[in-house]
Amino acid sequence: MRAMDVQTIIKVTGAQSVSLKEKNFAGIGTDTRVDLKGQLFIALKGEAFDAHKFLDKAVQQGAAALLVHEENEQTNKLKGQVTILKVPDTLKALQRLGTYARREAKATVIGITGSNGKTTTKEFSAALIGTVKDVHYNKGSFNNHWGVPFTLLQLPPTKDVAIVEMGMNHAGEITELVKIAEPDVVVCTMVGRAHMEFFGSIEKVAEAKEEIYEAASTNTLRVYNLDNAQTHNMFVKASEKYPKEKLITFSSEDPRADVHFVISSMSMTELTIKGKIKGKEGAARVQVFGAQNLTNLMAAASVALAAGLTPEQIWNGLPQCKTNWGRNQLVHLKSGAQMIFDAYNANPDSMKALIDNMKLLSVPGKKVGVFGQMRELGNESAALHEELGTWVGSAGFDKVYFIGDDFSAFKNGLSKSGFSKPASVEKDFQESSGKDLAELLREGDIAVVKASRGTKLERFVYPCEPLDFGEK
Repeated sequence: MRAMDVQTIIKVTGAQSVSLKEKNFAGIGTDTRVDLKGQLFIALKGEAFDAHKFLDKAVQQGAAALLVHEENEQTNKLKGQVTILKVPDTLKALQRLGTYARREAKATVIGITGSNGKTTTKEFSAALIGTVKDVHYNKGSFNNHWGVPFTLLQLPPTKDVAIVEMGMNHAGEITELVKIAEPDVVVCTMVGRAHMEFFGSIEKVAEAKEEIYEAASTNTLRVYNLDNAQTHNMFVKASEKYPKEKLITFSSEDPRADVHFVISSMSMTELTIKGKIKGKEGAARVQVFGAQNLTNLMAAASVALAAGLTPEQIWNGLPQCKTNWGRNQLVHLKSGAQMIFDAYNANPDSMKALIDNMKLLSVPGKKVGVFGQMRELGNESAALHEELGTWVGSAGFDKVYFIGDDFSAFKNGLSKSGFSKPASVEKDFQESSGKDLAELLREGDIAVVKASRGTKLERFVYPCEPLDFGEK
């Protein structure tokens, strides 16, 4: 985390000094469970917690200063022991510090959002651009009103490119993140039926996602997906407002796009793609699974163009793109079976894409589907889980598992599809189900595992004894 001095913090945040002892800080922290030696501790307040209650713990962990928006018994006790600075709102102060760090760095800043694919596109973009330039990016899905300023505060001044993921579940949030990050390049990977609980319609989701373009400066390079109806509409509007050189497009359907890829072949372990980048023909073999990754690869290639890479450099760098834990992750099991673990995120569109991939996949053994609750679907949740059941029931699975609150709706969908193979459909995870899956899978079999992250479908994976899996 970037080192800062007290004068800079006061200047950027408008803080008032309550107690002044240390004047230089090794970085910024917000978590009292980790080492805070020499750092400025920012006391953030969320819906379920308030760090102002743990100021003494922060000092015990080595914090040299505290940034607060209220004084209490702990601040009174700690006066004279550490520097204490007071601001009207610690979250706004964190965000202003993030913007300050962004302006101090020389990096080209890239902002990425989308209903599906934003994290994978970020990872692909970092790997691709990283073959030529020095890249900084946030790990995991550190993409909200806290995560974005932290990503910027961790940005070394010497980096060439910074890639910032921007998530949202309410209108106005992307606008706020764009104002914090001030990106030079922006892209919305696609608009789908994520976060329906908060928006009610895909049109409202599109309006919220379009904020990444609307809130950006006129000099920002804008990247558009022409294959998605909502983002295509955004491009049409943008083409009337901005010069052509400020717009970059990608498409698998329109060969006139700046980046045009199609899939030559697909297997469990890789995609082979071909096409054109700014008219430069090429092909690449990429170690990822699933046709939906074509969109993510095109988005990453477009972002790389915006970051200054040549078409030749992009074609050469595409094989470096790989998926991470929980995102179309290929897992090898001791039994010899294979598993696609894609349970970091889920919504109806990403579920449909994965099921369509499974229909196309030819395997020597059984196909097994393990699915779980899709969250944030609001009043449409039951209907969408019934729809999921019909998709799953017609995808050729030899056995199906499902856990989640909408298990009854999923079961109805399975029944409507005419699915007659074994199925285990429950509200809650049962250890016996995980053991049953482990006993079922043999060499030549393939299992696909997908749900929203909160469903914790990795509980199905561990009994199967994965050879290399990662997080627990």
